[in-house]
Amino acid sequence: MSDYFKNKRVWLTGASSGIGEALAYAFAEAGAHLIISARNEQELNRVAGACTNLGAASVLVQPLDLAQHDTIPGIVEKVIRQVGKVDILLNNGGISQRSLVKDTSLEVVKNLMNVNFFGTVALTKALLPNMLTHQLGHIVTITSLTGKFGSPMRSAYAASK
Repeated sequence: MSDYFKNKRVWLTGASSGIGEALAYAFAEAGAHLIISARNEQELNRVAGACTNLGAASVLVQPLDLAQHDTIPGIVEKVIRQVGKVDILLNNGGISQRSLVKDTSLEVVKNLMNVNFFGTVALTKALLPNMLTHQLGHIVTITSLTGKFGSPMRSAYAASK
């Protein structure tokens, strides 16, 4: 990555594994200040240690459950108090599902939408005023080609993306 990300404050959801973990390492190598979030604090601490070793300017571990929409504004306020502003929000957190439509309960569909769609919207809306105040910021949302093309056994997941 270029020097563009050096000392930028990057908030990354879903950072405890997979794509989010890989993105955390890439931004760490670029010298960014990281705020990493996911539900699993133990895994976040593991990722934070690796990010520090890779050259992150700093790493703030902030546990976050995107299904708990009512907690998100308070978490955003806490992060802003600690880091001042966020330059880049990377919405990567989410959950998956595999089953036939006929076998997928409405509760599973609601949970997918709650996390993948409404959780992402809630975090973005809570952080947006800070970005507008500073007249800067980038919001990136990682989705899935499944949301565009669909695939067998992934109907509810596709709708949430």
